Amino acid sequence: MEKKKYTMDDFAAEHSLTLGKHCCYGEYRSYRVHVQYKVMGNPPCLITVVTDTKGRKEALEKYLEKHKKELKLTAYGVVGIGLMVCPQLYSGVFRQIGEILNKIIAYLKKNNFPAADCCPYCGAPLGEEGIDMLESDIPFRAHENCFNRALAAAKQREADEAAMPSNRLAGMGGALCGALVGAAVFVVLFFWWGFAAIGAAVGVLLGGWLYGKFGGKNTLFKVIGVALLTLAVMLLSLFGCLFAQALIEGDGISYIAEKFSAGGEYVTDFVLNIVFIFVFDLIGTLYAVFSFLRDRKKISANMRRL
Repeated sequence: MEKKKYTMDDFAAEHSLTLGKHCCYGEYRSYRVHVQYKVMGNPPCLITVVTDTKGRKEALEKYLEKHKKELKLTAYGVVGIGLMVCPQLYSGVFRQIGEILNKIIAYLKKNNFPAADCCPYCGAPLGEEGIDMLESDIPFRAHENCFNRALAAAKQREADEAAMPSNRLAGMGGALCGALVGAAVFVVLFFWWGFAAIGAAVGVLLGGWLYGKFGGKNTLFKVIGVALLTLAVMLLSLFGCLFAQALIEGDGISYIAEKFSAGGEYVTDFVLNIVFIFVFDLIGTLYAVFSFLRDRKKISANMRRL
């Protein structure tokens, strides 16, 4: 007989957890947990355990790194009020989630990490002073004073970040370095393969990363500036390659004119490169847009009493 599928509903019912949209949460073996699972999500599975990690963040990170394979983790993170892990699961998902939680919580208990009866901000027992709250869509209980201090600190960090200079010039210097690397890839691929537009993807993604590394803020200017700069450098690279090829053939501009007149593979490669320069630049820019929108989300906006 086929084994009955063990679903999120079954998992939540077995452990007395509350069901939400694509998630369940509550106390699991005396720790506050939140399990989110969505097949097409990014990531598909995210498990959060709430606890005060102050002073032991590195030790907890070392544990997760050491047991990364055993826990099937693709990513993990430790913050002041808990840990988040992203396991990669393909079958028996919620049975495996239970096993992963059991192992992590066993480690937390063994090392005396505060459980659900303690405030994750300060680690002290909640007693009668706890309030129900939500941070980053994770519900838990904390001292009201600790919550107020955490909320004020989050708002201050956001204000300080907003007040920082944009450093557009330095950022565009980084974007130019990324675009030039993309141009180098373009040139190599053009003379080796003919289709070289992949250089645009390299340029826009690397340019966006270097924009931040050179001190530029993640703003709408960055998204548009990197996209347009990369596009300009790629188009210049294409026409530069065509001209260099014409010089190598020894006929100069007349070589290009003759090839265009004749049509065929030469024109096809030219059109494909033009089209996909725009396509790859757009794909890289969409990634930058998602990053920009994600960074715009304020942590303080997701901190509230329930």
